[in-house]
Amino acid sequence: MLGPNIDYYLPEAPAGPVTVDILDPAGKTINSYSSDAPAAGGRGGRGRAAGAASESDDPDAGLGLARGRGAFVSHVTKTVGLNRFVWDVRHQAGILAPPGPYQARLRVGASVQTQPFTVLIDPNVAADGVTVADLREQFEHNLRMRQLITDANQLAARIRDAQTKLKAQSGSDTTSGAIDAIAAKLFSESVRYGKPGLEAHIAYLAGMTTAADQKIGRDALERYATLRKELDALTAELDRIVAR
Repeated sequence: MLGPNIDYYLPEAPAGPVTVDILDPAGKTINSYSSDAPAAGGRGGRGRAAGAASESDDPDAGLGLARGRGAFVSHVTKTVGLNRFVWDVRHQAGILAPPGPYQARLRVGASVQTQPFTVLIDPNVAADGVTVADLREQFEHNLRMRQLITDANQLAARIRDAQTKLKAQSGSDTTSGAIDAIAAKLFSESVRYGKPGLEAHIAYLAGMTTAADQKIGRDALERYATLRKELDALTAELDRIVAR
């Protein structure tokens, strides 16, 4: 199913951008879209929107919001007349947002309108025994995994930078060896069928839990805790070395 439609009417072309923000129940922006951003194709995300459509019947009234089902358009437009943006139900981190209440905020110049809507669980997913609580837990887990990937990438960049500087400065063999030892744990061996490093294990777990709507197993949560601990230990070890 496609995500919620956001329909709005523009009596004239605005000078500035048209923006659509998606807010959580607390009013925090979880994703933002602008007509100034390059157009990107895509497909709809999880679930569907519920609620009566709310759009302006009077073109002179200016802006209106509507929710429902329709063709997927991933780009905010600012054409004179009726425009439609379809949210793909994705958080700014790139993962699917869980079912629940949200708000769409449309901004055109000084004019701002906000409309609440609800994303429902896909009935096919619910028929498999997956609950809204399961999808919320999956979402929180996937957010943690995205942060873990970010932290791993940052550590990788620091390691490569330290190795490059040591080579340029003819650093001590002891320091160089200590950093190389950390690198050996983080990176996979660069040979066929080489031993996978911590980076690979993190990427594998992230791929397992983002591919489809599902109930997250306890083993995945425990594995995350283990990988988080291992990455933090490597980061702390590098901090000690570069602080010498």
